[in-house]
Amino acid sequence: LDRSLLERAEQELKRQYLSRGNYSVEIKSTVTPLERNRVAVTLNVDEGEVAKIKQINIVGALAFTEKELLKMISLSTPGWLTWYTKNDQYSRQKLSADVETLRSYYLDHGYLEFNVDSTQVSITPDKHDIYISISITEGQKYTVSNIKLAGDLLLPEDELRKLVKINPGDEFSRRKLTETTKAINDRLANEGYAFANVNAVPEPDKTNQTVSFTFFVDPGRRV
Repeated sequence: LDRSLLERAEQELKRQYLSRGNYSVEIKSTVTPLERNRVAVTLNVDEGEVAKIKQINIVGALAFTEKELLKMISLSTPGWLTWYTKNDQYSRQKLSADVETLRSYYLDHGYLEFNVDSTQVSITPDKHDIYISISITEGQKYTVSNIKLAGDLLLPEDELRKLVKINPGDEFSRRKLTETTKAINDRLANEGYAFANVNAVPEPDKTNQTVSFTFFVDPGRRV
């Protein structure tokens, strides 16, 4: 019998319950001596009630209403469907995914400098209610001023420009940038350059709230 290992087992079980929102869980071990120098170990678990999300606040939202943003994320306060979805139960993984959802939404709508400043999770003393606060800085909305292609293009520039999904005058969108780099990579792969590397490098102009992009093409070796 190793008492330290038994303690670690208790703590790990407790950690697993906490990650699922069972903040009032209690785990106690009992060691009962048996004959022939043996013991029986019993782990007594009182799961308690699952804590529910009482309130979610997004601090710093100006371009979009808090109500709009809350509709995009999976975590929510109790509703008529949450008994099934369990989205009113806090999970660190769900919160991380929701923060990334917010980031993607802003970056796809022109907010190049968007940043999540902090996420705070607090629980009431009775361990029944959870409050979540997400603090963000939106930054300025950027418009694309220019698109350039550079590097070893291999193919005619006019042909590659047809693959560019974002144009001058459009609002900045990370999704369109990703689609462009993928389209150029796929086109080069058809020519045998399976490990081509395409990077979009931004040049922001904070005064005019515009950004230009240069797509640097490195085809690598032909395969």
